[in-house]
Amino acid sequence: MKVLNVCDSAGWDMVSYQALHTAARFSKLGHKSAVLCPKDSPLFAECARFKVEALPLSLKSRLGFFEHPGWDVVHLYNPSALPPLFLRNARAASRVFVSQYRLGSPKAFARLAEVQPHVDMFLGACNSVQEDFISYGVAPRQTFMVPPCISIGRWESAMLIKPAMFQKRPYKVGTVSMDATMKEQELFLLMARQVLEVLPDTNFMLVGIKDERIRDFARTLGISHKVDLLWDRNDMPEVMAMMHIYAKTARRHGLSMSLIEAQASGVTCVIPRLRGLSDFTVNERNGVIVEPEDPLACARAVIRLIGDPQICHGISKMAFDYVNNNMSVPVVCNILLRLYEDVLLS
Repeated sequence: MKVLNVCDSAGWDMVSYQALHTAARFSKLGHKSAVLCPKDSPLFAECARFKVEALPLSLKSRLGFFEHPGWDVVHLYNPSALPPLFLRNARAASRVFVSQYRLGSPKAFARLAEVQPHVDMFLGACNSVQEDFISYGVAPRQTFMVPPCISIGRWESAMLIKPAMFQKRPYKVGTVSMDATMKEQELFLLMARQVLEVLPDTNFMLVGIKDERIRDFARTLGISHKVDLLWDRNDMPEVMAMMHIYAKTARRHGLSMSLIEAQASGVTCVIPRLRGLSDFTVNERNGVIVEPEDPLACARAVIRLIGDPQICHGISKMAFDYVNNNMSVPVVCNILLRLYEDVLLS
């Protein structure tokens, strides 16, 4: 089978990760695969590292002219910037799949519904995205839910040391946030203060966007000595290995790659009840769900988990098993290949 993944992301994000790792897996299985993406993007550079063929997304392509015939499947990832003409031209010679990872954009979903005649299958990265497809007019029979994939091997070593870690004190509670508004980070620090009032030996770790306002806010709360600010990191498996609990303090609906990475690392996760973010979590089974923008509720969940290492480890183990069984690259790629085959044979 010949599969072309199309991704117009300028940065390195969840969408780029999916396009790269699925293409790499298809190549490993003996299929011809390539990635069409901006030549100056991190994804283009990563393709070389993974020995995946990368084709430059030209200005002509962005204007709607599909310049790469000969593929059985053209799979577009979050194609918000590509015009309908591109899809129509791709559909003339190939089967077209669209994967959507973002929520909360009525305009984007309305545009996708309009190009329905040129798309064979719309794949939602979670149940909430699939529901959005249908609510904006995509026929249910043209939708399917395929979760994000993750290369488990990179994170599994962190998971293997967790049973011993959960018996040790003090606990380390962390989060990852690239929120430029600083609201997520402030909620995390407010939660940390609440925890420290009950368990003063607890340590905290905040990874993500570099902004001295975070340190200033921690000083204002009087907890800066208990919070490590690691900023943006390239060694996240090692960072996850140091965490006992991952407390996500997001305020908006959406998916989070760092949450999936935490679960794949055997870190127990406290998650706000938000569409997308909590779609893959069963409360008290593979995570703890709390109400969003409620630092006290998050703190209470963290305190309870620290007080019961056995429950904490049990939840982390179920989270790892869920990710391993449903989101590993081989599992997700097998789902995609079956969908491709079904459409090609129809």
